[in-house]
Amino acid sequence: QKLGTLTLTPFPWLEASYFYYRPDDLLWESIQGTEGQFLDKGFNVKFSFKPENIYLPRIAIGLDDFAGTGQFTKEYIVGTYVFNNNIKLTSGIGWGKFVGDNSFDNPLNFIGDGLNSRPDVSENYSLGGNPSYDKWFRGDATFFGGLELPFFGIKGLSLKLEADPFDYFKYGCCGQGLSKNSENLRKKESDYNYAISYKYKDFGNIDLAFIKGNTINLSISFGFSSKKNIRKKKKFTPNISNTKYGQDNKNEFYLDLLENLNSNNIFLQTAHIEKNNLNITIDSPDINNPIQYSSRASYIAKKVSDFNDFQFDEIHVGLITRGAEINNISYRPADLVNQKLPQSLLKRRSSINNNGKTAYKNHEFQPQVLFPVIHYAIEPDIRAHIGSPQRFLYYGLGVKFTSEIRLNRNLTFSSSLAQGLKDNFDNKSHIPSSAMEEVRTEILLYLQRSDDLYLKHMQFDNIWSIRDDVYGRLSFGYLEEMYGGISSEFMYKPFNNNFSVSYELNYVKKRNYDGRLDFLDYSSMTSHINVALYEPVNNILVKWSYGKYLAKDRGYTLDISRRMPSGWHAGFYFSRTNVSAETFGEGSFDKGFYFKIPYNIFSRNYSKRSTGFSLKTMTRDGGQKLNIQNRLIDSFYGSTFSEINESWDGFLN
Repeated sequence: QKLGTLTLTPFPWLEASYFYYRPDDLLWESIQGTEGQFLDKGFNVKFSFKPENIYLPRIAIGLDDFAGTGQFTKEYIVGTYVFNNNIKLTSGIGWGKFVGDNSFDNPLNFIGDGLNSRPDVSENYSLGGNPSYDKWFRGDATFFGGLELPFFGIKGLSLKLEADPFDYFKYGCCGQGLSKNSENLRKKESDYNYAISYKYKDFGNIDLAFIKGNTINLSISFGFSSKKNIRKKKKFTPNISNTKYGQDNKNEFYLDLLENLNSNNIFLQTAHIEKNNLNITIDSPDINNPIQYSSRASYIAKKVSDFNDFQFDEIHVGLITRGAEINNISYRPADLVNQKLPQSLLKRRSSINNNGKTAYKNHEFQPQVLFPVIHYAIEPDIRAHIGSPQRFLYYGLGVKFTSEIRLNRNLTFSSSLAQGLKDNFDNKSHIPSSAMEEVRTEILLYLQRSDDLYLKHMQFDNIWSIRDDVYGRLSFGYLEEMYGGISSEFMYKPFNNNFSVSYELNYVKKRNYDGRLDFLDYSSMTSHINVALYEPVNNILVKWSYGKYLAKDRGYTLDISRRMPSGWHAGFYFSRTNVSAETFGEGSFDKGFYFKIPYNIFSRNYSKRSTGFSLKTMTRDGGQKLNIQNRLIDSFYGSTFSEINESWDGFLN
């Protein structure tokens, strides 16, 4: 069998997994000749608690494959104790698929007699996708346990032993069946499994195991942490020079500041000396951390002021984004050269301000920005369709040319033109099965372009600050791979609060399948009220929206994620609309998960760019939104006090 799992640990107490499972023997829908073609997928979740008392074990409660067909449905309560010599002892009680021949009555039956029996198929199964509440922690239970021992004194190498209560002949519902090879493949000759495991630092494990007395199993896992960079960053050592321009002292300082900031990839927008304070605004093309880019700019300004015999009490640095000054941070010059200053004292001696979005326009030094500013890149183009019952992965490889032309501070034109080189999308058939307008289930027809040249998107975006804390966006063009039209959004994001609210209105038409410039007949007007609430202590971002979707259904989407100051972002979402589970089809309602990984983690240099991955359990037509670039509710990081205040680790980094 083949089993792949993606696991996220957004908190020390929470572990969430999404898995794909392809056994070699199960029949797919009991059709002869399709042995080994069955594909199952599901979710696992585990909650854990580590007591402060070192003599108590870490406790975990978990639900595996808790919705859908239930090939792996099981629940457990387990404790793990780690001894001083790194020996780990684990024991627990399991339900569901844990239970084999050796079982006992449910120890939780004191709560109610209903826990004594466990249904084979959940009443919530219907079309799949609903949690199987009526199976959780029900029926007979069994003990399980394991032991992990350091092996030969080699760091990272260990020997694992576990009791295996599983009955491998248990399989799920829905028409699948055991094949003629199942007797040999699922036969169990031992209730104990053994493995040798090697862990390399924090990057992952390799486990070679002998399971059920007759099978060798190889498991490879790898991962990384969002809290620190994989590669060590270059130390901040700015290149600062003292150039003479033959101007009076103040203009000499401004020109010297302009030159030194630009040479260190911080672009000076305006500058103004007022009494004994220096006010500057900048644009940072490669750094997202507000403390990092503002402290770097302040440090360079301090050094340049020393060259020109200026002494300032404070240096104020603001960031200009889309023509608006979204933040302003003040430092004392003496603190910029004191590397041993505690962060707590630094925060007290500095200040985070909201000077107004257009205050910078009154500054006396305003170097001319030569528009248009053009950025372009040639990059790989990777497309994927994951999780089809016929094949786990359909893919396409190509190359794309992306460009962005900034026509002024507010207006940009962006495009992405791609050329396919190789794909296997033609191996999958498009079989319409939707009772709704096919607003997303036709995605395969857009992917089946083989070697064609196609336009991924091409649009104009005008984004501006209407007034303090209020932003607007107007976009039009080919907005995404499937739709083009007009999109608008207005957002209120107050500086001193942790919430934002926006209203979004879009009119779009479905693009032709060839990815060129013409359209099909289908059009839709979508609208949503979006609300976002950020909890900065644990970096939790909750987004909720209500409105009309692409298939003209109405409802809400709830999105819960963890957004780290490093740029790492991971979460899950689900949508409920006025479409019934029967009309929606398999999956019952729209849901999925996603994560975004900043390039910073892997590079020695800084970058605002990121890569990401998202996955729906099913591609259906209910609850589908337009894929909008530059959506305001997801933009303007660093425009609130909390977003700036969580970033102090970036000071002079």
